[in-house]
Amino acid sequence: MRRPLISDEWMREFHCPESTGFRDGIMLSPLTFCGALEEFYKSIAKGWNNETREKYDRDFNNVILPHIEHHNEKIISAYTKEDCEKTLKGIREDGYLSRGQKKEYSETQMNHFKYLIYWVFRNVAMAGYCQDFLWGTKFEINMEREELAIRSKTQIKRSLSVEQEKRLTEEIMNDPREDGKRIALILMFALGLRDGEACGLDFGDIYELPYYRGCYVAIIKQSTIPKTSKLQSSGKTWNSGRRIPIPQKVAEFLLERRAIVSDLIEKKNLDLDTSRIPVAGDGYIEEDTVELATRLRADKVAEEARIVFRQVGIESEVLASLEIEMEEEVARLEVSERSVTAYLLRRNFATHLKILGLDYPDIQYLLGHCIEDPYIDRPDYTDNKLYMLSEKMKYRPLVNGPMKKEETIPCFSERIFPGKMKLTIQNEGQALRIKIYALEKNDPLKIRVNPEELENQQIRCSEDFQPYELSRTINVIQKYQEGYEKTTKKKRR
Repeated sequence: MRRPLISDEWMREFHCPESTGFRDGIMLSPLTFCGALEEFYKSIAKGWNNETREKYDRDFNNVILPHIEHHNEKIISAYTKEDCEKTLKGIREDGYLSRGQKKEYSETQMNHFKYLIYWVFRNVAMAGYCQDFLWGTKFEINMEREELAIRSKTQIKRSLSVEQEKRLTEEIMNDPREDGKRIALILMFALGLRDGEACGLDFGDIYELPYYRGCYVAIIKQSTIPKTSKLQSSGKTWNSGRRIPIPQKVAEFLLERRAIVSDLIEKKNLDLDTSRIPVAGDGYIEEDTVELATRLRADKVAEEARIVFRQVGIESEVLASLEIEMEEEVARLEVSERSVTAYLLRRNFATHLKILGLDYPDIQYLLGHCIEDPYIDRPDYTDNKLYMLSEKMKYRPLVNGPMKKEETIPCFSERIFPGKMKLTIQNEGQALRIKIYALEKNDPLKIRVNPEELENQQIRCSEDFQPYELSRTINVIQKYQEGYEKTTKKKRR
């Protein structure tokens, strides 16, 4: 196959100290974008006929290459997604001349240029000369937005599957010493945090609610400034500040991580306050780790997420379509999401909250959105309210322990539970009034009291009519739990 018809004005190689050796598993090379295009042209142009090759060569030579900033002084491994986006932006803004008049490229043409850029970096990445940084991005989608919108609604899943969630939790929640980037992913998956909020969370922001033993919450009050490790108040509006109940398994995991950090500070005699140490610090915690207070950058979390998502079987097309969707929704979002990682995991978190029966204002509060209900304010989310939310959220699988079939509860408490449950009521001999009712209309209730466990105390039962109000939600928790149990059983076989 012939070489591409590219002008000699474009450098093929740029020699510098960073153009030799290995870095992060990448074989460094002096090849520029043009040099890489020629080097891997056979695989890039595979399937193109002569007419197509000539047309695409002109597109590279006359449109793409002139818009790549610092092309002649940049090696192929130094490129980022932002460089590619700048190239496309320049192409769109400059347009082209037709009969002396400036015209804009159509969406079809822009989509074509985007895909040509992707195909070069894709082949170069497969050869090991650069990171596959365009995987799971809009550059991978070679179709019109209208076509993509239809396909997204009918074929592309909007949240993680049960199997993907299981593989994700196994991947990122197996070691409390884990690299901070993966700890940030835990916080995003389990608490619905934005990437900057996950980086901004300190150990002092995690505490146990007074009078509610075992109920831990995270205070979300700060986040990192994009592409830096510097802190700012969380989000762009006061709505972003909030307290989020932490699932049981995640709370235990984070408390163990905090204990490891505290022990290391004491052992190394470091002048550090554990409460001011970031939960998702930069790096893995080892015995010789001393820079525990180094805060992570949100863009590093996004890079790690792409690696992890690939490992757990999340399709690149899902991420690519979500990126396009996210860009289109930015104008309508109160606080724009800056990464597909946050967009996907927060969306997945919201899906779980809906299944668990949380009201819409509660979901808005937990996500840090403006509460649209005029009768509910953010100060309404007191300790008691948060505890009640945690009681609903404890039935989310994977991040909580297995569903209890027997539970001891204190007086004056409220419980929501699916299926069968044995309840032991804590009291000190005083008279109790217990109300039990179904969440769904016409659902049967079967209640059995064991007289032998009541030490001859009198029991009086009565049945009354419970006015039914139409609910916006349907209780599907039992079926929801069973879906995860079935997956676990299949895996064991």
